[in-house]
Amino acid sequence: MKKLLSLLITFCCIATLKAQVPHLSGQVEISMSNGQITCNFTISNIPDLGKEYQILLNKGFNIKYIKDSVNKTLSYSGYYNGKMRGEGLTYIPVAGNDVLTNPKTLHINYVGSFPIYTDTLNFTDFKGLIAFNGKTMRATDQSKWYPIIYDVKNDRQIEQLTFDIEVISKDAKTIFVNGDLPKAAPKATFTSKVPLSPMLFVGNYDVQNTKNAMFLNTAMNAKQLKVFEENIAEIKSYYSKNLNIPYETKNVFIEHEPIEKFNKGRSWGFVSFPVIAFAGIKLGDMVSEEKSSLKDSSDYPFIAHEIGHYYFGDVLQPNSTLFWFFLESTAEYLSVKAAEAKFGKEFTAKYFRERGKELKNFKAVPLNKITEMNQISGTYRYYYGPFLLRGLEQIIGEKRMFKYLTTILKADKSFTNYDFLKQNAKKSGISEAEWSTFEKEFILSENAVSLIK
Repeated sequence: MKKLLSLLITFCCIATLKAQVPHLSGQVEISMSNGQITCNFTISNIPDLGKEYQILLNKGFNIKYIKDSVNKTLSYSGYYNGKMRGEGLTYIPVAGNDVLTNPKTLHINYVGSFPIYTDTLNFTDFKGLIAFNGKTMRATDQSKWYPIIYDVKNDRQIEQLTFDIEVISKDAKTIFVNGDLPKAAPKATFTSKVPLSPMLFVGNYDVQNTKNAMFLNTAMNAKQLKVFEENIAEIKSYYSKNLNIPYETKNVFIEHEPIEKFNKGRSWGFVSFPVIAFAGIKLGDMVSEEKSSLKDSSDYPFIAHEIGHYYFGDVLQPNSTLFWFFLESTAEYLSVKAAEAKFGKEFTAKYFRERGKELKNFKAVPLNKITEMNQISGTYRYYYGPFLLRGLEQIIGEKRMFKYLTTILKADKSFTNYDFLKQNAKKSGISEAEWSTFEKEFILSENAVSLIK
């Protein structure tokens, strides 16, 4: 089952501030019938950012008010000729003529109305949209459905926070916020003492459970669940053993209808860890009940890629110039290694042969010349990046390659730029001569793809 996968995945772009983690409390009410979302939130324990902070909210929301800790209504800029940052409008609360210094606590009330897509679909669907499809509603951190503090000085969005929120949806069956368990509508409270980027998945769906995973809005039979569970456990075991870091989370798999028309064979997915969400796929259709396995060898690495984001996306939260390389190229490389362990070395050889054809006319900016994260395009992160990692593996061997990746995962969290990549190579035991060979033959080479075996 060959898929055209369009993965638009965004994790937290910067590690949560160690000293202070914001806390979100309050209420959100969702109407499945008319697409309206009403939020009354308090965001507290805001880190001291001096005068250089902003608030980001989805452009579809209208703010009723922003108040401070003593319930004083604040002025703010951004409602007129506002500037966008990603999917969010930028708001700057002010007190008098000065931007607030260390607000600590803000109360924000806002409402928005969004289209419900059923027969008439949108031209695109991606993680940054707040999506109603008549059956379910989806909103992720990228869509900025909750207020996100932007640290101007350090160019970081503080998306991860703890929370204690009430979600109301009178015309839904099930409500889910990642970091907690799915709960029955019409009203439920969701809490997390662990900082994460909350996403909402609300609607008329059921929940299926196995030891290693929860499945939302799926309809698998017992045999399909068993096979899926076995494959998930196998992938986690492979990663844990080779990276020497336990896989300490239970995945949540979500099926959701896209709000964009898909051609046959196309699928799309995203990760808001531990959630792995898919559109255009029925997970049960991946299973061969007769063989007690996934039907297609492409399905296994497809799932393994998403599961691999526990390590590159959660254990290591990428930032800086090599954000996309550390987030996606490494997860893709891991998925190839997991599939190689299951299907043999011929799988890997075939994988790189086929990807190499896609890169015939691709011109890559050398990894050590990347100055902005968006220089690493989708083709670069999903296709070219894994070639670079495979090239390093050819020089140092598989065992040392995993040691290197483990060193990166256990490193002190700093900017994940090229210096971080190189410094941890040395810490893992890669010699200057070996790294120089890697740079010359692969990073700086115009023929890196042709050198992969």
